Amino acid sequence: MKDQQKYITSIVLLVTIIYIFGDWIEGLLGKNAASFVTSISAISFVIYTLFLAWDKWLWKRKWLSNLLCKLVGFYEYPILEGKWRLNYESTFNNGTKGVGEVTIQQTYTTFFIEGTFGKNSNFDTFFAQLKQKESGKWFLVYAYRNKPKSTKLTNSPSGGMHEGFTYLDVISKTKLEGYYSNDENRKTRGKIVFTKI
Repeated sequence: MKDQQKYITSIVLLVTIIYIFGDWIEGLLGKNAASFVTSISAISFVIYTLFLAWDKWLWKRKWLSNLLCKLVGFYEYPILEGKWRLNYESTFNNGTKGVGEVTIQQTYTTFFIEGTFGKNSNFDTFFAQLKQKESGKWFLVYAYRNKPKSTKLTNSPSGGMHEGFTYLDVISKTKLEGYYSNDENRKTRGKIVFTKI
């Protein structure tokens, strides 16, 4: 979706420039052609403004979201943004339990997660997406990069920076539950639960 947003932004910027230079275009193309070009620019600007408003805020309004999603066919994404408590059980050191804190930032077209995993590391996502099963239930998948806080862990072959994958079922507005797995550097996996704070 991010690439689509870039294309839309580029088109609207181009059309806005055309609108701003309407008088010059009128002299170049004639009044009727310039009027047509500048009216398209105004319409594009309004559409882009509505798109931005939808992406940032309007989709979170339940009544509006229900109406437009049914009429236009958009997804009714669950709103997961905010702070979450993370609980995990890992295969690291033959079984480790821990907690962390996660912040989810969400618009209609983007999703970003960052947080702490235990006391010793931070993580952030480089890919995150909400998907819907055929049953209508939602799940979240994301790929992350985990960075240790201490130099000792950073230089450790088994505890250094690593990447991984997480799958979470959306159980409710306040609970996500699933599993994670790390890359070949770490070779650990485990169960993970997010609870809304």
